[in-house]
Amino acid sequence: MEELEKDPRIAQKIKRFRNKQAQMKHIFTEPDEDLFNPDYIEVDRILEVAHTKDAETGEEVTHYLVKWCSLPYEESTWELEEDVDPAKVKEFESLQVLPEIKHVERPASDSWQKLEKSREYKNSNQLREYQLEGMNWLLFNWYNRKNCILADEMGLGKTIQSITFLSEIFLRGIHGPFLIIAPLSTITNWEREFRTWTEMNAIVYHGSQISRQMIQQYEMVYRDAQGNPLSGVFKFHVVITTFEMILADCPELKKIHWNILTHGRFKWHLNEKDMEMICRALLVYCVKHYKGDEKIKSFIWELITPSKDGQSQTLQNHSGLSAPVPRGRKGKKTKNQLLLPELKNADWLATCNPEVVLHDDGYKKHLKQHCNKVLLRVRMLYYLKAEILGEAADRAFEGTPARELDVPLPDIDYMEIPVDWWDAEADKSLLIGVFKHGYERYNAMRADPALCFLEKVGMPDEKSLSAEQSAADGTSDVPER
Repeated sequence: MEELEKDPRIAQKIKRFRNKQAQMKHIFTEPDEDLFNPDYIEVDRILEVAHTKDAETGEEVTHYLVKWCSLPYEESTWELEEDVDPAKVKEFESLQVLPEIKHVERPASDSWQKLEKSREYKNSNQLREYQLEGMNWLLFNWYNRKNCILADEMGLGKTIQSITFLSEIFLRGIHGPFLIIAPLSTITNWEREFRTWTEMNAIVYHGSQISRQMIQQYEMVYRDAQGNPLSGVFKFHVVITTFEMILADCPELKKIHWNILTHGRFKWHLNEKDMEMICRALLVYCVKHYKGDEKIKSFIWELITPSKDGQSQTLQNHSGLSAPVPRGRKGKKTKNQLLLPELKNADWLATCNPEVVLHDDGYKKHLKQHCNKVLLRVRMLYYLKAEILGEAADRAFEGTPARELDVPLPDIDYMEIPVDWWDAEADKSLLIGVFKHGYERYNAMRADPALCFLEKVGMPDEKSLSAEQSAADGTSDVPER
């Protein structure tokens, strides 16, 4: 204790510890302790109508199946007509009218005409001059049967330009179906902007299996009197989803001939070899600029050095990694003694040289500032896998429930815990969650059905989950205008 009190940084360390503890308590709070979200009583969409007769009076009673804002489809409830927003009822009724099936071909390329002035879209919205130019360019490429990428700085309205581009196609008689593939953190913004700018019926295809089944049942197709789906005609004009959902529900979505628009910030589908090359380049760069413990530097170097037979190897240099790492900045600084001899013999660096792989100088500057944090977290994850989870690590990634995994835990005196129900099972889920989802990804852990948190406290707030995903992807949820 006396040694700790001598450390001038101890006050800040305790403060950071308290902040993390408060953060976990907020995220893992039980439902009855959550602040009430007013969105939960606001009608998002009406999915179905049912007419019954009152058993006592014989009068007809109308109920609507209501999807609520910020809640998944599986939380939809039947509500009396008088309790539902009349505007939403009118919107629902308009979508029940079977549209005229009319096939419209894409116009000839020589019929394209540049729009000199933005038309007035829904809610009197208009494009700015540079947005109009971008939309015209998208439309020009569409007329000429050319794929294209709209690239610009964040916040300048690429989403709006893309939506108004689809609106122009819609006005020319081609009513979809349009498929938007975007990062999870942006799909709610896409839906909001479609509602703000157009009259197109845009639905978000995401959520649990039950929610997706409800979307397929109520939102995607028209049905005859016997409930059979009508072929070739859809209730929606636009489906907004994520790349992961496309992979998960490929058989169902493959049946539809899509006009596809992909959001430029979704994760590229890299193969394992590409990922290894990028990760090695990142860690080589971090090792080069790391100013901390030489044991960590040696460990990381051994970790990223490819084995001769190409197989995964058990590192011999990670013993003792559970011990604290010296963090003093005022201590004696050491030179990069490790890198000089290894660099000469590291032929594999030719394929993952960070100066070649990492093109963005701004990103390299950011990485240099945080190289200590990167390496310490890699060290922590390796220790978690090698020393704590062991054989359970692979099963955890496969989705095996945490309660079925044998993870040894030390005897813990549960004096200071985030919430009253926290126990050894929660500790195990937290360890597995960090390994599966990453450091401090608490909302992702809470939403993981293989961990105990979903059962104990329910799904996290959608906005919090999206914000966390956005931070992990390096994206922003700022609406693009």
